[in-house]
Amino acid sequence: MTDKKFEKSFNLKKVISEIIEPKIPVIFITISMLFIFYLVGLFSLFSSILFGSVFIAFLLAIQNPEQSYYFEETSGREDFGASKKLKDANYLGILSDGIKLLPDSIFIIDSNETIIAANKKGNQEFRTSDNLDTVVGLRLPNLIRSTPLSDCVKDIWLSKDSKKIEIILPGQIEKSYDIFLSKISSLVKDEFNIMILFRETTDLKKSINLRSDFIANASHELKTPIAVIKGIAETLDRYGADDLENSKIFLSKLLKESERAQSLIEDLLSLNQLEMRQHLLPDIKINLVSIIDDVFDALSDIAKKQKITLKRTIRKKRYLMLGDEKDIKQAFINLIENAIKYNRENGEVNISLEDNDKQILFIVEDSGLGIPQGDISRLTDRFYRVDVPTSMAVGGTGLGLAIVKNTVTRHNGTLEISSELGKGSSFTLIFNKF
Repeated sequence: MTDKKFEKSFNLKKVISEIIEPKIPVIFITISMLFIFYLVGLFSLFSSILFGSVFIAFLLAIQNPEQSYYFEETSGREDFGASKKLKDANYLGILSDGIKLLPDSIFIIDSNETIIAANKKGNQEFRTSDNLDTVVGLRLPNLIRSTPLSDCVKDIWLSKDSKKIEIILPGQIEKSYDIFLSKISSLVKDEFNIMILFRETTDLKKSINLRSDFIANASHELKTPIAVIKGIAETLDRYGADDLENSKIFLSKLLKESERAQSLIEDLLSLNQLEMRQHLLPDIKINLVSIIDDVFDALSDIAKKQKITLKRTIRKKRYLMLGDEKDIKQAFINLIENAIKYNRENGEVNISLEDNDKQILFIVEDSGLGIPQGDISRLTDRFYRVDVPTSMAVGGTGLGLAIVKNTVTRHNGTLEISSELGKGSSFTLIFNKF
């Protein structure tokens, strides 16, 4: 009984000393002002007493969070433990509500570098498996293995309040981030948590690099057709009216070069867009059979004009994968068109589709002249041509296989090329089956 009386007395003394005493000057000033207002007639006696009572009660009700937390410590271990857990839950709940809808990935870590809160974007972007709903509870060094990030976190703990760094995370598709780190208050006195914001800059950095590459490549490759078009136009301007027969020949060349320039620009734009989307994995289910049917019908007339026999060997079943239908279709067109253009007269092009338990194989085989072994590794390089005159004669831009390679990479696939001089070539695209 004595202990309980002592505890109540102790807590009352704490309330008086920690809450009321610091506010006595404000209370005194308030009462003095109300008394003056009463004397000059601004307030009645009743209004002064009422206003003063309400204001003082409101003033005393406002507590410093540290004081409130301190009083709870004096109320016994069990009550303190329950109260602290409740406050921790409220604290994390407020943090989670504050960050959950932000477009960037955000983590909050404690002094053990354990993630105690994460927003929706962070959970989606950094979870290690589809079976993991949240990254909360994992240690940051185990989730993201980055020496610059670990060093930065240590600097924040030791001295700095905030910091910004750039990191590159390796993987199937390399990603770059601007990371902002800042100390934030913790419920525990003299302790802090760290808020980490991940802003992906993959697109931005890629667009900067691609823009410079695009300008350099485009200006170099467009010089030839533009120079030819200019020369023909000047010739027609000077002598076209005097020689109508040759003018028709020049006009035909002019049309051909303008078409070549147009194809080059279209391929450059396609390749640029593909590289910009390289880190975005397709998630739409597509059926390769229907795509091949469309491509086969579209290229049949071109094959007939070139005197090439176009065949397809496909079983009657569905070949499903996750992919971008437009990009896959363009890759198929590029491979089949190349097989037609660089074939021998009365040659053959065979299209086939095979599968196993995990993969789908799209195969294009031709009976052309073949490719030297030393050139095969460079076929997917931009503007690389095995035979430049032949390529230019058939309207090739040197970008077709680069587009195919980028499409395959974006779909986590593989491109295999085999060829034998005098017998032909085989191009195989391997994709993961859905």
